[in-house]
Amino acid sequence: MKIEPALKAPLSSRLQLALQLLEVNQGVKSWSGPVDALDILILTLLSQNTNDNLRDRAFRSLRLRFPRWEDVLAAPAQDVEAAIRNAGLSRQKAERMQALLRWVQSTFGGFDLARLQETSNDEAIELLMGQKGIGIKTAAVTLMVAFGRDLCPVDTHVHRISQRLGWVSASISAEVTYAALKPHLPPGKGYSLHMNLLQFGRTICRARKPICQRCFLWDECVWEGKGLKGESK
Repeated sequence: MKIEPALKAPLSSRLQLALQLLEVNQGVKSWSGPVDALDILILTLLSQNTNDNLRDRAFRSLRLRFPRWEDVLAAPAQDVEAAIRNAGLSRQKAERMQALLRWVQSTFGGFDLARLQETSNDEAIELLMGQKGIGIKTAAVTLMVAFGRDLCPVDTHVHRISQRLGWVSASISAEVTYAALKPHLPPGKGYSLHMNLLQFGRTICRARKPICQRCFLWDECVWEGKGLKGESK
């Protein structure tokens, strides 16, 4: 299937084109079904400023030491901090985690975020972002992964690629990028676009030494630092 580049096309068309190329080259990514939203929220909180491996190790350590969320809330802060040390910034994350769990218990009557399904995306995001340490990326990831909401969270990979492809200005924040892309997302494709951009950012359009020789979005890229076509940086 031949897909023509569309550098001068509207943003909606350019997102659709990128999605097509991503799915042709990396496959269609489909949501696998509901998972516990509070688990995802805490996991995403732990992921801040660290990599997935250390995040996962910290989460496993936390749940091994404290099998229930009420155990985490009741524990001395230093014990929670010790359990999640692998994730980095453990003191800050432990404090925010316990404050978040306290809010969840008070707001939802227990340690369950299922009631968020009764709210719109914007309402749920606003509610979650009212808590310290929860930004729009963490809120959007939670809703997308746990409930299958049609969102495309903007993490460091999505942000970098959005800038390199000229979807947004190089000077804006990830939060502004999320708002800029939101009205132009191909309907029903938020999950596939996010997961494909994540994969693309980890394997090809890396922050350092992107593999331009393998880039199937090269014609769409406006980044001044890109290598020549067929040449790796």
